[in-house]
Amino acid sequence: MKNLCYLLVIMLTGFSCTKSFNKTNINPNQFENATPEAIIAGSIKRTSDLLANANMDYHWTSSHLLCIGGGSSRYGVGSDGFWEQSYVEILGNLNQLDKKYSTTEGFSNKVQIGRIWQAYVYSILVGTYGPIPMQNALKPEAGSSILFDDEDVVYTAILTMLKDAGDKIDVTKDKLSYDVLYAGDLAKWKKFAFTLRLKIALRCQKNLGAVARTHITEVMQAEANTISTETETAKMGYENIDGNQSPYYIRYVRNSFTQDIAPKMSDYIFTWFRSYNDPRLVAYYDSVPAINRYLLQDTLTSTLDDSLRIVTYRIPYFGYPKAPRLLPGWGLTSDPVGGLNILTYSDPKKTFLFTAEKPFIHLSYAETMFMKAEAAKLGLGGAQTAEQYYNAGIDANFANWGITGTAATNYKNQNGVKFGTSATGYYNYLGLVNTNVPQDDLFKIWLQQWINYYPDGGFDTWCLERRTRVLELPPHTNPANQYINATFSLLPNRWVYPTTVQNYNTPGYNDAVAKLGGDERSPYVNLSFLQPLPNKDWNTQTAVLNFGFVQHWYGTTIQSLQNNGIAYTLIRTYK
Repeated sequence: MKNLCYLLVIMLTGFSCTKSFNKTNINPNQFENATPEAIIAGSIKRTSDLLANANMDYHWTSSHLLCIGGGSSRYGVGSDGFWEQSYVEILGNLNQLDKKYSTTEGFSNKVQIGRIWQAYVYSILVGTYGPIPMQNALKPEAGSSILFDDEDVVYTAILTMLKDAGDKIDVTKDKLSYDVLYAGDLAKWKKFAFTLRLKIALRCQKNLGAVARTHITEVMQAEANTISTETETAKMGYENIDGNQSPYYIRYVRNSFTQDIAPKMSDYIFTWFRSYNDPRLVAYYDSVPAINRYLLQDTLTSTLDDSLRIVTYRIPYFGYPKAPRLLPGWGLTSDPVGGLNILTYSDPKKTFLFTAEKPFIHLSYAETMFMKAEAAKLGLGGAQTAEQYYNAGIDANFANWGITGTAATNYKNQNGVKFGTSATGYYNYLGLVNTNVPQDDLFKIWLQQWINYYPDGGFDTWCLERRTRVLELPPHTNPANQYINATFSLLPNRWVYPTTVQNYNTPGYNDAVAKLGGDERSPYVNLSFLQPLPNKDWNTQTAVLNFGFVQHWYGTTIQSLQNNGIAYTLIRTYK
């Protein structure tokens, strides 16, 4: 990607600066001289930056794919900046594109691309907060009293907008001369619109019912217009030029964040990877330097006699727990994992995640296959079977990480991964949650989709878990923030509205609270698309330390350690 993108964003910055919520919707003089290319490129980059920063601040923690070290890995409920940047710097700009060029000959496709991106950003906002301004947003005549639309109205409008814009893309007409997502390929933009429509409709099955199913069926009947190869993955590229580097690189490399607050592999996904011999463990995460590795006590047999040997040895990977503090009801006196040196836990693959040029993925080919697998499993169409789509999704994810051949085949053929099978996995180290897989194939689809979202799809993992409750997530025992003041925390259902909404748009805020139908300051108020949060008192559960998920790392015998050249200490031998 050329550094023109950075220059375009700088040029646009002066047109979108305001703090007041009412002014968020009143920028009538924006972009008198800006081109559609500048507006769209700037909006895509701002969205990518916004989501990447939200991952680091919030969504990596809620996804359980990564944890932030140093006590910073806490469930959050949002910030004023996310709302303001979305409305002012992205939607406000795209709205001006629509107003200025919608009736101008030679700009039809550019206007539709802007509308597609608007729909995408609105889908993020409504999935984050619930009721939001959409129909009355960005209208100067609304003044400072901008009422909110309920979720069903917003989702219906988003789906309608995506259908209309996708249908209106004409590959024979105007295209973007500078396109940071698809290099001017209009067919790919059309596929993005159709695939995004499928994604939003799947999210809204509970609240939109027949409307959502109609959209799903229509998209599945027009599969030629959906993402169907890796080259059609929607990703925003970065480059090693100041101002245009990956946000992950900026925070963790350029700004020299220390190890104690850098992201670490979650112990939850670590337990899943260990349960099913998942080769993505070594693709997603770095091994721990030998000096810092976790010292495991294990019991091994021998091929030479019938004695058992208790030994200790160090293992190359280890996950950071969401429960670093023990709850009083668990009956444990000490935590052998939560208090370890932060260097004991595995880092994400730094040569991948922390490079300046790492692209941000918005919608991937692998994700598309998992979405089609769900649609097919629900009987809502598709040229292939649900199992074929599902396997294609795993293959696409593996190929993206350089895992092919025997490793991929062996993984897919396991019980618990293969369609129509079930499996018993390991418990986490506290014995509170397990990685069992039922025979239900939707569970498998959603599980693989969750793993596929690493590392950019933090928001999408949050949506997936809230609408399916497919994962039994361990409790967060260090959840403190101004809205979550409890001994432990469950995954928040939503973010609270920023203070600017309450301060500058009181009528709109009161309208939103009424539409929510609950305590707006509670992160556990239900949104319309999600399944109810499981009501489980984790403090009443019995915790039992269990290290089965890491034992027998190199095999079940003492010879397996010796054959792998692993140093160990023999504690004792017994029969």
